[in-house]
Amino acid sequence: MAQLLSWSCRTLLLLPLIGICFTKFTRADGVRSEIHIFHHSCALKKDEGPCKALKDRFYFDTDTGRCESFEYGGCQGNENNFETLQECEKMCLVKEDKSPCQLDDEPGPCRGLVPRYFFDFKSQECKRFFYGGCFGNANNFKTIKECHERCLPALNNMERNAPLKPEEEEAKPKTEPLAKHGLNRPKLCFSPIDRGNCEGSEGRYMYNPRTKRCQMFHYSGCGGNKNNFVKRGDCIKMCMRGVFTADLAYFRVFDIIIEKNPAV
Repeated sequence: MAQLLSWSCRTLLLLPLIGICFTKFTRADGVRSEIHIFHHSCALKKDEGPCKALKDRFYFDTDTGRCESFEYGGCQGNENNFETLQECEKMCLVKEDKSPCQLDDEPGPCRGLVPRYFFDFKSQECKRFFYGGCFGNANNFKTIKECHERCLPALNNMERNAPLKPEEEEAKPKTEPLAKHGLNRPKLCFSPIDRGNCEGSEGRYMYNPRTKRCQMFHYSGCGGNKNNFVKRGDCIKMCMRGVFTADLAYFRVFDIIIEKNPAV
């Protein structure tokens, strides 16, 4: 029986700064499993663009979990746009014979802080990062051991029988202090959105001080200001990570347990 998909995104009312999106397959038998995509651009919504041409293209549909056809207007749009079905499947479908190890770390569009590991191709190391909870890309491993097995098979053979160090064990949910010191955001994080003065359209991220989150915008390609990040993860590191309001003492990364400051 064909699989049906549903998208659910829960923003925790107790903590507007943090929410986790869950992207799941919902099958006819009620069993749910997470959707995996190879490249983060495949999570973008279908965008025909503003022009009026009718060009047959393909995009990855997160509702069906497949590459689907659509009519492209001929200009602008986004990266989830492929001339052939084969190109779409090559970019978006996760397969055993496709190595994700050269992809950048990608937290995805959701706002969770789930500890994961990715392979840094430049340094040839598996490193920890925080996954937002949905989409991202295939360079995303629950344990450093999984990362080694996929991206460093030679190293894994040498270390197969060696015990893991404590910091290399599977990242487990734990309560961590995040707002002890009242850290301040850099001034650039408060700069208003500025698309620049050229004619291009590039997906970028900026920190919105009103919503207290990093959001996507379209950059024209020149000008603008420093509140402009190529990757959402860079925006989070600069303007969000470890900076929360004083009444938030702790949260647990998976089940999000919040403890309010007793003085409030």
